Amino acid sequence: MVASHDGGSAEEEAYGEAPTFIDLDSAVEVPDVGGDGDAAMDDEAMADVAEEKAASLQSTPPPAAVEDHSKATFDSHADAVYAVASHYDAAAHTLSIASGGGDDRAFLHRIATTNGELKKDTLPLAHAHTDSVSCLAFNTPYITSDVSGQPQPNLLAVGAYDGAIVLYDANSGAKLHALEGPSDVEFLSFHPKGGTVLLAGSIADGTVWMYHTPSKSCLQVFVGHEGGVTAGGFTPDGKSVVSAGQDGTCRVWAPKTGMSRHVFRLMERGGGEGGPGLTCLALGGGPDGKLAMCGGEDGNAFVVHVSGKKVVATLPHFEESKKAATASNATEDEMDDAEGEARSIESVGFCPQSTPGTAGWCATAGVDGLLKIWNLNVASGGTAQLRQRCVREDRPKAGITRLRWHHSLPLVVCSYTDGMVGVWDARAGTLAGSLMGHGDMINDMSVSFVEGSAAAVVATGSDDRTVKMFEFHP
Repeated sequence: MVASHDGGSAEEEAYGEAPTFIDLDSAVEVPDVGGDGDAAMDDEAMADVAEEKAASLQSTPPPAAVEDHSKATFDSHADAVYAVASHYDAAAHTLSIASGGGDDRAFLHRIATTNGELKKDTLPLAHAHTDSVSCLAFNTPYITSDVSGQPQPNLLAVGAYDGAIVLYDANSGAKLHALEGPSDVEFLSFHPKGGTVLLAGSIADGTVWMYHTPSKSCLQVFVGHEGGVTAGGFTPDGKSVVSAGQDGTCRVWAPKTGMSRHVFRLMERGGGEGGPGLTCLALGGGPDGKLAMCGGEDGNAFVVHVSGKKVVATLPHFEESKKAATASNATEDEMDDAEGEARSIESVGFCPQSTPGTAGWCATAGVDGLLKIWNLNVASGGTAQLRQRCVREDRPKAGITRLRWHHSLPLVVCSYTDGMVGVWDARAGTLAGSLMGHGDMINDMSVSFVEGSAAAVVATGSDDRTVKMFEFHP
């Protein structure tokens, strides 16, 4: 059971809940790539190359096994996997994972369990992209019935840096149609009320496009960012669009008119030559769901109230003590780390309001390897209370690429640049679980939850060209 400061009996029962989706009775062992290699040989030994190699191989002990905690691995991609999205169908006991990568390909993977037996398959998606696939989104969690009472179709949207936005049938993998829109698509997000309206943002021209998928028409183009758009989405009530950009602004838009409702200018030099911008966005915070949080390249996160048009708090994620690296005796690499990417926040998130005892909690994570838990309900001096500072003991400098809160427990799932997935207890600040298997950086992570269970199903895409599925049982 995960330790906590003040968890009650109900929470303890939830932590000890039995697995209901996939059993992790055994781990898959993958041989380590390594060894001493062949020693250099002089000219006189060249005639005996074959014999020397054979003898070396026979005398070399087998490589140590590398523990792999994943339940399923897909190796369909021929290059790094940049994006993943997942959805668990409780009725069919099936997990769908979409993936896209640097090989300009997208795939739809499925994992099903029947009578305890796991089956998996992969469907290559048909569109011939000419650049990296950068983002994916399912509309399945948001589907409702239309005016005729018929449910809307399950869609998978795929975006790429070639400007293509392609819609697929999420069940069959059949290509439905392609949408014309921005170049260099950086993010996709469906409307939370029905899943028929789709947002797409461009990292190249700074525009955000909104589509009506049944009619294949563009409803609005939101123009105003002075640099690329890095993240965006709808507020939970669907009444506002929020976007974050490289120009250091967080912008609130009116979906019906396309007009800007407010611009939060959060970065002093955002949009300038070499100035820091915003990297990530989380929506739906606070009791009214109107808080948004942006992470910045300068190491700060900003919490704003979308309707109130106020900056609620600035969260100093990057630790100022590291500025010592700019001293005169610092190496060039140390100065680069202190002044550049080592500051960047890569992921932010609000703890769900339904999680007991965590009102006002949020999290920030960055390339510095730190996960920080904040309490927005205890604030002073324009910032919030820092509750926990979570850092790995084995690899303290391994950066964090994504974070996701558990849907009902005070746990945060993080993916790392060294290929590990870590699950942190946000109350105690301790590592509750480590999931190994990737041999390189995890670029993207999607977490699904099993209805009626505390189990977290984690899908990851990595520079090692694989997509993996893990399961964590608190």
